[in-house]
Amino acid sequence: MTHTEFLTAFKTCTFTRTEWTHAAHIRMAWLYLQELPVAEALDRVRKGIQKLNAKIGSPDGYHETITVAFVRVIAARIEAGEPYEAFQSRHADLYDRALPALLRHYSKELLMSPAARATDVAPDREPLPGVAEAGRGSPTTS
Repeated sequence: MTHTEFLTAFKTCTFTRTEWTHAAHIRMAWLYLQELPVAEALDRVRKGIQKLNAKIGSPDGYHETITVAFVRVIAARIEAGEPYEAFQSRHADLYDRALPALLRHYSKELLMSPAARATDVAPDREPLPGVAEAGRGSPTTS
């Protein structure tokens, strides 16, 4: 599926529950961060995940801190002009469902807490990376 087809499937909520994987979350955030400033990308990621989760029968699946932290970490790791496949290869820790990329910043207890699910909580280990607010340009591959 091309990047355009993928993002269209996300926006129109045509992913099935089995297609809406952890890796799909990462790809979707990466795609938004290619074309939008971080704050706007985060807004679309948040709203889109909540909308899709409601459609596939997982309305309680949304986790605010994980969403915010992943968008910030992904944004900080993006290199201009890098194809998605190269990004994916360089950052295997982002695709690990045990969340090592976030557990560098959060204790498991805090990250999995009800407060972290409901609101964006500050890390209790290492600060999240700072990110520029400028858009990144168009995706380089489909």
